[in-house]
Amino acid sequence: MRNRYRNLIGVLALIGAGGINSALATNCALITDEAARACCDRNLPEQSMRQQIRLAVIDEKGTVSDIGAKLSWKRFDDGQARARVDITAPARQAGTIVLLTERESEQGEEVPEPEVVIYKPSERRDRLVTVSALSGEMFGTDFSYEDFAHFYGTDKEVDIVRLADEQLDGRAVVVLQSTPKDFDAAFDRGSIYARIVTRFDAAQCVPISTQFYEEGDELRKELTATSEHIKQLDERWIPYEMVMTDLAEESKTALTIESIEFDPGIKDRVFSRSSLKRGR
Repeated sequence: MRNRYRNLIGVLALIGAGGINSALATNCALITDEAARACCDRNLPEQSMRQQIRLAVIDEKGTVSDIGAKLSWKRFDDGQARARVDITAPARQAGTIVLLTERESEQGEEVPEPEVVIYKPSERRDRLVTVSALSGEMFGTDFSYEDFAHFYGTDKEVDIVRLADEQLDGRAVVVLQSTPKDFDAAFDRGSIYARIVTRFDAAQCVPISTQFYEEGDELRKELTATSEHIKQLDERWIPYEMVMTDLAEESKTALTIESIEFDPGIKDRVFSRSSLKRGR
């Protein structure tokens, strides 16, 4: 059995990374097709968001492990986004906080990876973490850094094209394919995917299927959202539960949104490093 509490930082950092919304399945800004880009953008927050989420990990023996977290996200006036993830369960991990900040280089260019700071109550201090070191499965889930980097739109070194529209389970879907701009460089960074195919419900603009293919065009993982878990919140459609299945490991992880708020009034200081020890 895999270690259920391995790489805590990784899964939380990647839940929080980038301009996020659990309805997002790729980096919308990179989509060249105008209609597909508009569909991708449709369910995103304007400036801020809060979520309470839960991850249920089901291994090959049917054992279930639960992880709970509260997520806060905000885009600041300078255009850079910040995210904060507070662990709420299990009890021995509660109080752990991860803070992420999008950055620019000294030349004013956007840095692909955010700065990540983690605070652990047991250590009573915060420290910087290198995102690139967080490879492999995250927190014992079926999500890897690469999965979340795609899922939350933080991987900017990709090309995204629109393929022919399809029908999936009787629903019209918009199909997008993501491939690395430089395959050799991507694989040198530890990428295992040759392409990722996402299918959006054409009416609701919600990703209902994302397939992750390894080299040789072998399907490794699939992330799905079923119609009964897609609900409307004001003008947005939200997949309140998604399931990632790892075909090689014969395991799966269900990500459930327990509550969500769009554009709440979150104070800037919540995302400051000095706020971590105070827990608020």
